[in-house]
Amino acid sequence: MDHLSFRLKLFICISVIFNSVTFSVFAAGSTPSRILVLHSYSPSYAWTRELQKGIEDVSHGTNVKLSIEYLDTKRIFNADYLASVRHYFEKKYRGYPFNGIIISDDNALKFFNSLDMDNLKNLPTAAVGINNFQAELSSKTQLGTIIYEKDRIAETIQLIAKLRPKLKNLYYLADHSPTSNLIELETKRILQHYPNIHLIEVRDLPLKDAATLLEKASPNDAVLLTHYNTEIENNVYHDYNQVAEQIGNSSRAPVFVFWKFYIHDGVLGGSVTDSYQLGSLAANLVIHQLNGMPIDNAQMASQGYRNVFDFNALLKHAIDKSLLPSNRVLIGEPQSFVREHLRLVLIVSSIFAVLVIIIFVLILSLRRKKIISQQNQKILQLQKKTVGVQKELIHLLGDAIETRSGETGNHVKRVAKMSALLASITGLSPNECEVIEVVSPMHDIGKIGIPESILEKPGKLDPDEWEIMKGHVDIGYKILSASEGEFLDYAAIIALEHHERWDGAGYPLGKSGENIHLYARITTIVDVFDALLSVRCYKPAWPIERVIDLLIVEKGKQFDPQLTQLVLDNIDDFVAIRQQYPDVATFHMPNNV
Repeated sequence: MDHLSFRLKLFICISVIFNSVTFSVFAAGSTPSRILVLHSYSPSYAWTRELQKGIEDVSHGTNVKLSIEYLDTKRIFNADYLASVRHYFEKKYRGYPFNGIIISDDNALKFFNSLDMDNLKNLPTAAVGINNFQAELSSKTQLGTIIYEKDRIAETIQLIAKLRPKLKNLYYLADHSPTSNLIELETKRILQHYPNIHLIEVRDLPLKDAATLLEKASPNDAVLLTHYNTEIENNVYHDYNQVAEQIGNSSRAPVFVFWKFYIHDGVLGGSVTDSYQLGSLAANLVIHQLNGMPIDNAQMASQGYRNVFDFNALLKHAIDKSLLPSNRVLIGEPQSFVREHLRLVLIVSSIFAVLVIIIFVLILSLRRKKIISQQNQKILQLQKKTVGVQKELIHLLGDAIETRSGETGNHVKRVAKMSALLASITGLSPNECEVIEVVSPMHDIGKIGIPESILEKPGKLDPDEWEIMKGHVDIGYKILSASEGEFLDYAAIIALEHHERWDGAGYPLGKSGENIHLYARITTIVDVFDALLSVRCYKPAWPIERVIDLLIVEKGKQFDPQLTQLVLDNIDDFVAIRQQYPDVATFHMPNNV
């Protein structure tokens, strides 16, 4: 029992430990990475605004929470102000569990190094846009990366010389800020390699006067615009948009700059620092470190620079695009409809191509169907001609057989027409009516094998002669079934069964009722009906009344009762066929008949 209790306790302890570890893992996975973003300037400054956008675009969709602070040191930057901001930071963020830090520009880096907050130490840190090459992060973290902002002065002056081969004067516009002074020193050093270029410094003129000066500049000259924000004597601060608008729109010479946010309102551009790219770079540096991913500092540092130009400024100063670097970016370049809507064009083109293929296939299919239809028409016409010939041959053969047996040829035509009429009244299809009209005249073709002495005998046949006469149905069947074809198959059946009786007393097989083919039943009744009304070598023509009486008597005996009734109900129509095809031959009846 004690052993069991020990095992139970051990199991509970392991479960508690496992659940605690599992909860910690899941909790860690759901906790966002907290990153402090510290900017030197306010978001009203285009440089800072674009830099922050780069940070946010990279952070979007990741498990990162940003805490953003703007020092606004363009507006105010003194010891008292920095002390109050430091106090604010200590009150707001002391003990807050940051995971990483992003710093933009020198003032923010200097302020960060002045903070004494343990929760901001030894964290992955990226500082971008730093002009002070002596600045460092080592006092705060060993996980820091500084991307120094080195203005592309040499590259820009080289580009100016290329785009303005007749250049004499280079107007250097700058205020007296520390950054402007550093740029001035580097510019003068580089211009020592260009003795034909005369540097004209514009540093103390109000912005409006500087713009007026540049209105008179030669189009062959160039302007190098750096920081030109402050008019110390007038206590005026111009934002960068104002500077770009005044200088870019006024200058007759192209205006080159080091920062992308300047490029608008007529400013041409150059090899510029792109603050958006710097923001993206800083965010990637910190997030990569947080995720334990390797960092290539050299490759990342180059991502903050691009050759950017304003398309309208190129046109204004008649600069050929082919002279620009191959990796250039043109702002405001009008896109062709195809390029601007390339995806839509590709989709529409694909749909159009598919439709063309479908139409082409349909055209081929229609042409093929047309050819097949024409061929079918020819075949149909040939079939009709063949059927017509078959009908004519059948009628001629029927006439020949009836003539040989001493009967009138029109009997064959009347049997054909009456059979079709009765078939129609019965409810058969037009095609079936046509078939029976064609094949019914062949019912007595077997008489071709009966001796003429029997066929033409005026009196009653003796038993032996009658047996011979009855054989004509078998002879007819053998003749007609020897050939292939739908018509002849039906004709063979009629020839064999047209002497069968409804009551089973007929020949040759003694079939009865509906076991006798319908075509044979139809032919039987119209054959007898017409024969009784006609003169034969063995009898005179019966009057219609006598024929009607016979039909009534034999209804359900010799003949199909329903067919018989249909004939009786439509007797006038059948008599009309006899009148349409009257007998054309007369017989000399023996005196004893």
